[in-house]
Amino acid sequence: MRKERIEQLLQEFHRRPIIVLGDFMIDEYIFGQVERISPEAPVPVVEQKRVERIPGGAGNVVCNLRSLGVPVVAAGISGFDDRARELEKDLIDLGVEQGKILFEKLDRPTTRKTRIFAANQQVCRLDLEDRTPIHSKTVESMLGRLDSALNESAAIILSDYDKGVIVPELIDRIVERAAKNSTYVSVDPQVTHFSQYRNVDILTPNHHEAGRFLLRELKTDEAVEAGGKEILERLNCRSLLITRGEKGMSLIEPDRTRHFPTVATEVFDVTGAGDTVISVFTLVMASGGTLEEAVHLSNYAAGLVIRRIGAATVRAEELLGAASE
Repeated sequence: MRKERIEQLLQEFHRRPIIVLGDFMIDEYIFGQVERISPEAPVPVVEQKRVERIPGGAGNVVCNLRSLGVPVVAAGISGFDDRARELEKDLIDLGVEQGKILFEKLDRPTTRKTRIFAANQQVCRLDLEDRTPIHSKTVESMLGRLDSALNESAAIILSDYDKGVIVPELIDRIVERAAKNSTYVSVDPQVTHFSQYRNVDILTPNHHEAGRFLLRELKTDEAVEAGGKEILERLNCRSLLITRGEKGMSLIEPDRTRHFPTVATEVFDVTGAGDTVISVFTLVMASGGTLEEAVHLSNYAAGLVIRRIGAATVRAEELLGAASE
């Protein structure tokens, strides 16, 4: 892509907000060292040295959007606990306006994933969560909170981590409302809900997720194309972007399929790469770009973040430098 065209799209990124609706959580990292085994059980004793905390799940999509300077509306659920306050503070620190954090408070814990590391190795992970699907009353309340945001936003990203927020009723109502406003709808799918994402603009599964939905492996270009066409027909989606690791990405439309090789030269950590892809892809489409431009920029963005450890993000100037001809 020409540098001037990328600059034009980047300028459009800031004009209208993007709604991120989904499963917000806290990613907590505890770093320490192990020098002895517990006398109580044959397990290592980790001496804690430091703790880091960042928004996870749908929160990582927000991190990606804010890194590119995009105004964001964050919509989901949380509990009445200290973790909810920590999560909201972290989102505000990212630059999300307090009035744009639209969380339904429910009698359940705010999701937190705690990873414990020692000597650069993950020792264990502790999950605190309640994955019960939200009820119709909560769906109605969430839609009420989102009413004005849906009128103002350029796009909505559904970020599904199977923690109870993304339920069929909510998907149907959001898609129906978005169609009236010509709001672009993107979905990073969860396999257990795959069949529910009907009539959306773009689905961005990886090849493993798409294969599990179809109950077969998608290893070759031909298999990806055939599987992608089947998904489009079954879900009536406008387009499908299947990410394929070192094989790049495949964009499937009703009338054609295009394969894009990866631009990554080094891979250190793929954590959060899918969030980067859907963030950049959605931004380009919401800014008047083409599908090919959206794939081009999201491909380069993913190539940047997988060179780093952890759920990394990309800045606008980095994307401009990497993706320009």
